Amino acid sequence: MKIATAGKGGSGKTTIAGTLSRILARKQGKILAIDGDPNPNLAFALGIPTAASNTIPSIPSSLMQVVEDPDGGKRLVMSISQEELISNYAAGAPDGIDLIVMGQPAHGSAGSGCMCASHRAVRGLIGEMSGYGEHTVTDMEAGLEHLKRGTVRNVDVMLVVTEPYYRSLEAAERTISLGRELEIPHVYVVSNKVKNKSDQAAIESFCSRHNLSILGMVPHDETFIEAERNERSPIDFAPDSPGVQAISEIASKLIALDSPQTRQKDESLGVQP
Repeated sequence: MKIATAGKGGSGKTTIAGTLSRILARKQGKILAIDGDPNPNLAFALGIPTAASNTIPSIPSSLMQVVEDPDGGKRLVMSISQEELISNYAAGAPDGIDLIVMGQPAHGSAGSGCMCASHRAVRGLIGEMSGYGEHTVTDMEAGLEHLKRGTVRNVDVMLVVTEPYYRSLEAAERTISLGRELEIPHVYVVSNKVKNKSDQAAIESFCSRHNLSILGMVPHDETFIEAERNERSPIDFAPDSPGVQAISEIASKLIALDSPQTRQKDESLGVQP
């Protein structure tokens, strides 16, 4: 299954992507994590030490090439094999996860960079690496630009992470609308930093009014903040914390979604509404 996390900046999507990857790896085996954000932080969330994360090579935009088929159709293919990609660009993370980091904006200087080639590379990479391991988890760039460029067109599931206040929920609704336009099979809300029943009720009310399906709710968890202060991933710092346990429940629902028995029905996962 190809999973992507999206959301407004500061919503916590990277923390959820990293923790989800670790849990899925423990439950099911090989995971490929892709950091699709031009400001990459997924390595930290996965538990790779800061010093090591600074040495991870990024993917060059030339990795993906456009090939024209005999019928005139065009598609993206990798210029190297899966084995070469992992050998040359992947960093090892805890629980046997392989992490790949996307390229930076072209030219690199402020105001002059273009992410077009990087978006194309990530889109092609998700498709080309779909047979590698059990799941692919991609942490997308914050905002809507990657959706407008169709970067997540090749994913099976998009998790839109939102906080329990109106502007964040409104941004989630716009993100989900674009995801549906891209015909992503499964698009869900994951609410994060939920402090109380009032927060929960506000999220459920908004999602019900806008026909948004909630896959899970992650409570406000002070141990996540403490983990970051101690430069550790949440799952290593406090594996039994409420936040980690909530993400574990989301992982279990995704595993069930990928099974033949429940693949066709969200209702079997207990998805709201």
